[in-house]
Amino acid sequence: MRGSPYSYLFVPATRPDQVAKAVALDVDVVIVDLEDAVGPGEKNKARGILSGLAPGRKIHVRINSLDTRYWELDVKSCCNLDFVDALILPKVKSSDEFGRVRSELASTLPIVALIETPQGIQAVDQIAKSGFERLMFGSADYCAAIGATPSNELFSYPRSRMVVASAAAGLPAPVDGPTTNFRDLELIREDLVAARALGMGGKLCIHPDQLPAVREVFAARENDRAWAQEVIAAAECHAGEVFSLRGQMIDEPIIERARRVLRS
Repeated sequence: MRGSPYSYLFVPATRPDQVAKAVALDVDVVIVDLEDAVGPGEKNKARGILSGLAPGRKIHVRINSLDTRYWELDVKSCCNLDFVDALILPKVKSSDEFGRVRSELASTLPIVALIETPQGIQAVDQIAKSGFERLMFGSADYCAAIGATPSNELFSYPRSRMVVASAAAGLPAPVDGPTTNFRDLELIREDLVAARALGMGGKLCIHPDQLPAVREVFAARENDRAWAQEVIAAAECHAGEVFSLRGQMIDEPIIERARRVLRS
């Protein structure tokens, strides 16, 4: 794994054939979905299929939100599956939701918060500090909630709020929402560049064709890590003094940024 995961691919729990294909791809995390990709009449079927999977690698599972009647059964169905390494909780609006899910888990399985509403963005500082492993942005539901058309201008505020909240809470950089037009590969590149410029640390994908663009944009993180390693090595030689490296003045704030890059 290249630091914190940066590529995530959704697959419906009702399609084990797609799960088998997804886990063979060059993607950091496969998310098996029990929520939006599964209709109300197929929830039990989806849980049964999930329990019977043998994916050969760890996966995340997106469960249903706490305002449904499905989530508790979703949690219980994941507790004893050794190939599930995290739960994704959608439509998180407040910090107490972490505790509600944790109380139903018979394990310390990490929980990721998918923030998709104006209420969630308003409460993101508290959500980030409540115990969640990482934050993700549900951009499609966010647009629906505020009645606006998707655009990078629209997303600049929630993305920035999530980036600052994550950094303040010591979490990895948040994961950006999916680009729903999966056939427009130029559009996803534009979205990726805009999101990364604001400090987002990954991308949710809904189609395998989107993965190369994610790798292309976030592969630049390896350059960041090389820079950070060079800064830290030079700082150790200068014993706390300000110094110059490749024409850049290096002082404590720059050194701290390098440390954070290496922790990500």
